[in-house]
Amino acid sequence: MIILIFMTRRYRESTEYLFSRQARGMKLGLENIHRFLELLGNPEKNLPCIHIAGTNGKGSTAAILASVLREAGYRTGLYTSPHLIDMRERIRIDQRSISEAEVTRFIDTHRPAIEGTGVSFFEILTAMALDTFHKAAVDIAVLETGLGGRLDATNLARPLMTLITEIGLDHTRILGKTLEVVAREKAGILKSGIPCLCGVTAPRMQALFTRLSREIPCPIDLISHSVRIDKARATDRGTTFRAVTRDRSYEDLHLRLLGSHQVHNAAMVLRCVDCLRAQGWTISDEALRLGLIRVKWPARLDVLNRHPLVLVDSAHNPLGMRSLVRALKLFTFRRMILVFGVLEDKDYRTMTRLIFPLAHHIILTRPLSHRALEPDRLLAIHPETGGCREAFSNIREALKRAMSLAEKEDLVCIAGSIYLAGEIIRIWKNKPHPPDPQET
Repeated sequence: MIILIFMTRRYRESTEYLFSRQARGMKLGLENIHRFLELLGNPEKNLPCIHIAGTNGKGSTAAILASVLREAGYRTGLYTSPHLIDMRERIRIDQRSISEAEVTRFIDTHRPAIEGTGVSFFEILTAMALDTFHKAAVDIAVLETGLGGRLDATNLARPLMTLITEIGLDHTRILGKTLEVVAREKAGILKSGIPCLCGVTAPRMQALFTRLSREIPCPIDLISHSVRIDKARATDRGTTFRAVTRDRSYEDLHLRLLGSHQVHNAAMVLRCVDCLRAQGWTISDEALRLGLIRVKWPARLDVLNRHPLVLVDSAHNPLGMRSLVRALKLFTFRRMILVFGVLEDKDYRTMTRLIFPLAHHIILTRPLSHRALEPDRLLAIHPETGGCREAFSNIREALKRAMSLAEKEDLVCIAGSIYLAGEIIRIWKNKPHPPDPQET
């Protein structure tokens, strides 16, 4: 018991130190992380990995791919961000999060190097993931970019393949205010001679990525041209579909994740499996099927309850909100009670214009972030849409109010921010507060 208390205290101290690095702000560039990885012995150099960038869908795509690779028998590392509840979720090996002891040991061992190189919170976690995967001798790792691509800390990895998911406007103060500028930042992960699978659907974006791939140069495969999805049957428990890739066809695949956008993400994984097989990786059709069925990715059209229906989603930009609005058609309900919270630097005017008209009652709240928009500021936005509105600064009180309004046939939908989604899930599952803030 004494050892456990001591270790918990040490872990808390480590996370407090980690998050203190966050307060120093963001410094774009790869110089610091490059020097830090050198001091760690360059764990990224001999790590087989798949590198994924995009605005929406990159985390889901990473989760689906990692699930398939695990089912194929490969020891698989998965690095994603941000986290929902606990920072350790970001670094996983075969679904197991990095332990508190491993986090503490990494910080204790490498604190002088952290101080000497000036690496940021995200750079430290990226290096921790790469070092953990290397020491655990994973067979393959799936790495999701944190922000952008070109200057993202993950971009020092040496991937077998790069994947680009759907592109939209988000983080515009950092990445740029046009789709073309954002796309160029994401395309920064493309490497000479390394195959790129591109999931963008807009013709002008496809043309842009094709042109950029020629400049690098690297082979590019447009998913809309190389994978055909048909006979899709969507329900509120998943989607069954037929897929035909360049290499083979699959009947009656079942994807556990909800929404047509997730089927598009699965199509990217199917094509990725084709390419991995061509490189010598052994992935059976059965492993692929099981990976789609067994994948878990919380807070993405996540059903917490059935009567009343309680649905939590991480939609936090217009692209994600459009996907959520489309997916709501899968569900049968009488009235929708919306719990909505958003960060101030997001395009909340467009998001609310999309989702508010569907709601009978709107409960506004504040995500756990210093960037959160105060809920009172949304009380009068788009007054012609949606039903009655209330504002609660406390998320628990907002959820309590929503549940008190909901009858058996109603839907309680929580959306607007991944930080809101994470706190809702923590409250719902009665989990303790982790020893770190939610902010990434």
